[in-house]
Amino acid sequence: MSCLLPSTCLVEIRDELKPCVHGGRFFTSEDVGNLIRRLNTAISLAQEIEEEKLSLERRERLFTGRQPALVGPNVVAFPNNQPPNGGRA
Repeated sequence: MSCLLPSTCLVEIRDELKPCVHGGRFFTSEDVGNLIRRLNTAISLAQEIEEEKLSLERRERLFTGRQPALVGPNVVAFPNNQPPNGGRA
């Protein structure tokens, strides 16, 4: 098993489970234990990636002072409510 990414681990697990769908294969308690260990590996990898992503986002916000966009690129969050030519609303 070459799990470098969670998706790789999960694809391998899925492919191993496929023969069980129509009763072509049955799991022993040892098989279930191995499956749980492999799922734990995939979970750990996913958690590491999520933590690294959050860390990079925090670092970027600290160094750039930017906050993640809360609205789309073509939406003005706080439009100018003043009428043209300085008139009153």
